[in-house]
Parts: sequence; structure tokens; C-alpha cells
Amino acid sequence: MPISIALFLGIPIGLLFYFEARWLIRYWTGRYESPEHKAARICGFFGLSLVPLIYCFGFIGQEFPGRIGEILAIGFFMIASLAFAGPVIAILSKGK
Repeated sequence: MPISIALFLGIPIGLLFYFEARWLIRYWTGRYESPEHKAARICGFFGLSLVPLIYCFGFIGQEFPGRIGEILAIGFFMIASLAFAGPVIAILSKGK
């Protein structure tokens, strides 16, 4: 499947991440105000960018074959995931 078609999969995945994050934040914190809404939007944006991240993950693995490529690809994916998780955790912990 070409990436131009696969990028359209990011839209429903992003919506799914957004609604799931919204439900989980309401369940865990018991409230859903402006900071929680912002955290849910960041989770939705992560879901939207998940397909391109996995696509880049595959390219890195192909460019550097073997164990080095796997380590670089996993490191890239973890850094990208932490870039989204950090603000979400900061927003939710500031609200307490």
C-alpha cells in the first residue's frame, strides 16, 4: 500500500486515540476541563502521526540492516513517543 493511501488511515486512528484518551481521562480524573481536553488532543495527534512514524520506522530499519537498524528504529520511535507523552503527563499532573 502506498504511503499516500496509508496516510488516510491516520485520520480514523487519530480520532480513535482522541476519543479513547478523552474517556480514560474522564475515568481516571473524574473531570474533563480545558487542560484535560488539551491532553486528549495531543493523544489524538499522536494517533494521527502514528502511520507516518511507523513508515519512517520501516525506512530506518531498511537503510541500516541488522541489529543496528533495529536499535536506531526503536530509539527513534521511543523518542517520538516520549515527545507526545511528556506534554500529556505534564498537563495532567499540573491539574492535580
